[in-house]
Amino acid sequence: MARWSLWRSRVTVSLPWRGELTTGVRGGSSMPVVRQVDSHSSTVRPFNEIPGLWKNGVANLYNFWKLDGFKNLHRIMLQNFNTFGPIYREKVGYYESVNIINPEDAAILFQAEGHHPKRLKVEAWTSYRDFRNLKYGVLLKNGEDWRSNRVILNKEVISPKMLENFVPLLDEVGQDFVARVHKKIKRTGQNKWTTDLSQELFKYALESVSSVLYGERLGLMLDYIDPEAQHFIDCITMVFKTTSPMLYIPPALLRRIGAKVWRDHVQAWDGIFTQADRCIHNIYRQLRQEDSTSKKYPGVLASLLMLDKLSIEDIKASITELMAGGVDTTSITLLWTLYELARHPSLQEELRAEVTAARAESQGDLLDMLKRIPLRFNDTLFILLSEFAL
Repeated sequence: MARWSLWRSRVTVSLPWRGELTTGVRGGSSMPVVRQVDSHSSTVRPFNEIPGLWKNGVANLYNFWKLDGFKNLHRIMLQNFNTFGPIYREKVGYYESVNIINPEDAAILFQAEGHHPKRLKVEAWTSYRDFRNLKYGVLLKNGEDWRSNRVILNKEVISPKMLENFVPLLDEVGQDFVARVHKKIKRTGQNKWTTDLSQELFKYALESVSSVLYGERLGLMLDYIDPEAQHFIDCITMVFKTTSPMLYIPPALLRRIGAKVWRDHVQAWDGIFTQADRCIHNIYRQLRQEDSTSKKYPGVLASLLMLDKLSIEDIKASITELMAGGVDTTSITLLWTLYELARHPSLQEELRAEVTAARAESQGDLLDMLKRIPLRFNDTLFILLSEFAL
């Protein structure tokens, strides 16, 4: 399920309705039923005909809280998809969105975005930056400003050439994570370990993202966590905890009344930006001390500073947003992937066989190994490289 938000604005691209939206379940599946009609129909329905719960945002916000929506959002969305079909509109508080579940519809939307897609405005994050007079990063920018920053970041973050720099860093963290899990299992004396994996995967994701972005480890795979690193974890956690309610209640209102959620949000972001400042100072100090011919990859932050195509404030803004955005998406994706692999042992064994064969053929060359594996599960792959038994 995916959510493309319209943030208090009308849809700029109308999606053609390629099927009549009906309620029901097909073949025991929890997916919405779509009765197909003429796929060549050019009829486009107006925005106000999109089904859903969008006429009373205040009432919907009350029901959202009553259903403990922050913890049950996936269940609420699934129920709405079953009720309204594969495209539905909703308004919760002041937050308005159109939700899409079919990949084909998502493709139509992406194809219509053009060179300057309208990105989701996370108002809690932009409000903090406005409050502190800080620049927006690539996750919050729009228009040509977003595109110019994105072009530079593409080369340093998602370019295939960067893979050879990231793989050793991620593999090192993955190996440490697997070792940590085996240590936990051994300590139980029962050859098993029961725990809340979400917290462990959050630490793994934060350690991985920090290693790639800042070029340094936080030590989160150790039993004892440095107080400074723990404070950074607490700040990241608090950002997400305080962002959720401000998706539905205007941050400006919460700031005006001095609400605790706003004060906690500001304090958390202050801690994250302090960490970025500390890393920038460390990088400049290391660059003055180290040999310029060093071949060790210093991390995305150092690479951007040396590239000197973005201002320090632009770099800091994007790095902090990539850190915050990357941790949550990585850990949750990993959690669901591991859950699905555990539910499908045959797929798990198929993936394990591919990894084992690729390891033997590549003779320890990680980059070559990745190229030989047809089933790729992104971050999960780095865990399975160490033959971690689920």
